Amino acid sequence: MGHTMSEKDDIRKALLDERLLLSEERVHTCSRATQERLLKSPYWPKSGRVGLYAAVKNEILTHDLFQRALEQGLHVYFPRVEQGIRFYEVNGPEELRRGSWSIPEPIPDCPILSEEDNHRLDLLVVPGIGFTRDGFRVGYGKGFYDQYLGKYAARCVGLAYDFQIVDGFSKDSWDKPLSAVVTEKAIYKAKEAH
Repeated sequence: MGHTMSEKDDIRKALLDERLLLSEERVHTCSRATQERLLKSPYWPKSGRVGLYAAVKNEILTHDLFQRALEQGLHVYFPRVEQGIRFYEVNGPEELRRGSWSIPEPIPDCPILSEEDNHRLDLLVVPGIGFTRDGFRVGYGKGFYDQYLGKYAARCVGLAYDFQIVDGFSKDSWDKPLSAVVTEKAIYKAKEAH
């Protein structure tokens, strides 16, 4: 996807720089509030399968979601970057190890979320660098999640700090809206939320 510097690149740089400057305390406080908001929302499933991400670079943490999902008896999946991303079932934090780009990934023994069985996630929680109020996402520019959204998940929810909510950007053909974006202050629902 080679292209010249775009509006997305500008957003990406400004917001990533801002996020990297956050204090550890702010990351923890905002992460706690954001996760709590998602857990209390109708987006959090009562049963089934949840896809989470392992936070890096001051992303909103997902520890509380992981713990609650396991307590609730949900099946929890984390991505591993292969050709694109594939999700693997993880039964506890000890089954995550640092992989490519120092991102914690499922260990080799974890079972894959198979395409053959058409296993879909009841909720896929995704990170991002910027989000619009109507659920569009600016990621790291590698396109991993764009290929995945809609293909495997019934619902996709982004987690972000409120400063990552942007007015908008010019969309590319592969941009798909999430069901909602949850921050420490609010839940932004996409226009076509389901």
